[in-house]
Amino acid sequence: VEELSTWYIRRSRRRFWKSEKDEDKNAAYTTLYTCLTTLIKMLAPFIPFVTEEIYQNIVRSVDPKAPESVHHERWPKPNDELIDEELMADMDLAIKICSLGRSVRGRSGIKIRQPLSKMIVVADKETLNRINKLKELIVEELNVKDMLLTTNRDEALEYAVKPRPDILGRKYGSKFPKIQKALEELDAHDLAETFKSGRSISLKIEDERIEIHPDEVEVLTRPKENYAIAEENNILVAIDTRITDDLRREGLARDIVRRIQNQRKEANFKIADWIETYYEAGPELTRVFEEFKDYIANETLSKVIRRSEPPEEAYIATYKIGGETLKIGLVKAEEQSS
Repeated sequence: VEELSTWYIRRSRRRFWKSEKDEDKNAAYTTLYTCLTTLIKMLAPFIPFVTEEIYQNIVRSVDPKAPESVHHERWPKPNDELIDEELMADMDLAIKICSLGRSVRGRSGIKIRQPLSKMIVVADKETLNRINKLKELIVEELNVKDMLLTTNRDEALEYAVKPRPDILGRKYGSKFPKIQKALEELDAHDLAETFKSGRSISLKIEDERIEIHPDEVEVLTRPKENYAIAEENNILVAIDTRITDDLRREGLARDIVRRIQNQRKEANFKIADWIETYYEAGPELTRVFEEFKDYIANETLSKVIRRSEPPEEAYIATYKIGGETLKIGLVKAEEQSS
């Protein structure tokens, strides 16, 4: 139920909303209908009244020949022919990647509405091949422009090697700061690889040759500059957290879309109703409307977007976005798409 509501329905919204009645739209509705009718039959013994109400609304209303009540239906039987184990495994993997990505965003304080430029996924080749099949879905879900798939952790991580004062400090006393400085001057990646492989290095400190062993240093890994990471079960996800002006404006456009969509609900518009959108805004938000006009129109089913005082019959709301005041008025369009 959770995957149906938080993943399938949300991921299929555009398939439900699009005006053309093609095979993809029919498949989306058929899948959802099958899931709902199966669920209410299974849940009927536990929540009899709610399932009966749903049954009458989505089954009996369109099929008068169906059993009179959900409680007259037979218990659903699984259809093994509909089970695609490979697809299910791949989708579970995509959900895991998206969960790691959302974790990165959450810890970085960056909302999912804010577009970002790049993410990196580090895993083994077989896993990457599976991820690649769903690359478009993942970048859209995590709202990033590009995704790099690699087996090389160095794409996302950098290294630091720190001498251990509890060992080398006691061992070499006043020479410890010079050992520390000498290690800092070496390539951290090569040094880390050397120590991780169990090998030692030799340093020349004040005309003395000093051997540094792996157990005498601490090898640290950290995200590369401007990246934040999350890792689980040998899958590492790194996201570039830099927000350029272009990305920031696109984020504002998505925020505007969210406000208009919520305003549509408050105005009791139907999900398929086309509207006219009127707005008054400061210079920055006006630029956002102009730059992302088509995107805002498509996402909110706006036949018209005008910068002007809303008409009297409009449903009006005022918001504070990006430091500017935005006034939006919505009117149901006279003609609607079939």
